Amino acid sequence: MKILSFLCLIAVISLATIQSVSANEPTVKKSQTEILLVEKAKIIEPGVLPTSFWYWADKFAEQIKFVFTVGKEGKADYLVDMADERLAEMKKLSEEGITTYADKLLTEHETLIAKAQEMYLDLKVEGIEKAKELQVDTEKNILINEKKIKSQLDNAGPTYKAKESTIAQKLGAFMTSVMSHLSWKKDKIEEQRSNMFDE
Repeated sequence: MKILSFLCLIAVISLATIQSVSANEPTVKKSQTEILLVEKAKIIEPGVLPTSFWYWADKFAEQIKFVFTVGKEGKADYLVDMADERLAEMKKLSEEGITTYADKLLTEHETLIAKAQEMYLDLKVEGIEKAKELQVDTEKNILINEKKIKSQLDNAGPTYKAKESTIAQKLGAFMTSVMSHLSWKKDKIEEQRSNMFDE
């Protein structure tokens, strides 16, 4: 039991050390040419050749991967990669002097390219339809907002008049109370003045 615990501890420590060492490695910045060659050009290797017994398993694995590829664009890209792989297989077989599978591989290549083109065309049509739907929704929102703004502007005049008359009434009442207070003060001061001079 102690030996098993010790081995587990050693394994955890070694994994932690490996991860920390690999985390400290500097990242290498790729040049534009390297990015183009590695990511854009995608040099396709032939993989398992039709002359191999395991070719059927390779084809089956490709079909499984295609089924689990997400999205039409991803599936279309995968079909293009598979078509390129068929060409690579044909090239490798021709280098070995085997031409019996050339017609079959070329037909598969053309079929895969046709399916990919069809998927890309569907994506283009769907994109245009989504853009049209978005445009219609945007135009509806603009019209609704214009109607709201126009309604608010139409109601602004009467609302302003109502508030203006309310403010004028309040201001008039305030000025009346101020004037009555001032006249009361004036009367009070005159009364005090007259009492002062009368004494």
